[in-house]
Amino acid sequence: MPTPARLSVALILMLCCSGLTRAADVDPTEFLDERTGATITVVHDPLVFAYERSSLAANARDYISLTAVEVDRSGKLQTYLVGYIWSTIDRRNHSAAPDQSGKPLDLLADGRQIQLVAVAEFPKDLQDQQKMLAPPASHVLRAAYPATRELMRYNAGSRSLALSFALDSQDEDAERESYTPWGDGKKALIAFVARTDSFK
Repeated sequence: MPTPARLSVALILMLCCSGLTRAADVDPTEFLDERTGATITVVHDPLVFAYERSSLAANARDYISLTAVEVDRSGKLQTYLVGYIWSTIDRRNHSAAPDQSGKPLDLLADGRQIQLVAVAEFPKDLQDQQKMLAPPASHVLRAAYPATRELMRYNAGSRSLALSFALDSQDEDAERESYTPWGDGKKALIAFVARTDSFK
């Protein structure tokens, strides 16, 4: 019959192993882009935000996801948030969704407003949509937003996150649409920050 001491050790090992399993479930992936030679580290799950459009249909939503990515180009590191914009709404009988792919996004993290500005040309290293966690939607817009490591850490440690953008980016008083979190990508972002920080 196992002694109490052996049972305690077994319990600790079980808890440790289950913790490692949970951590492994959200570990980022790393691959070599054969076209550019860059090493890419990609978060396991993106941050996903949704905007309810119940006036169009039940459970109708537009979505924006942000995939955290680090690109190592021969030792030169650049981090991005790759944004994908898509919808579950069949818009053949409704107005078109606003095209936000080239406009700035405002990320609100614990009350701090951070503007994300897309690069003019989508990076060649980030073309593989499957590896960049693009959604399996029929129509997807994309943009790449350069992001600092400090921003990645801040987002990972924040208690609340939201996205918004102005429908008319040229008008400061224009109507805004606010997207709230959908799903749980924070654990994966925390693991991404831990992995990329550990090699620097």
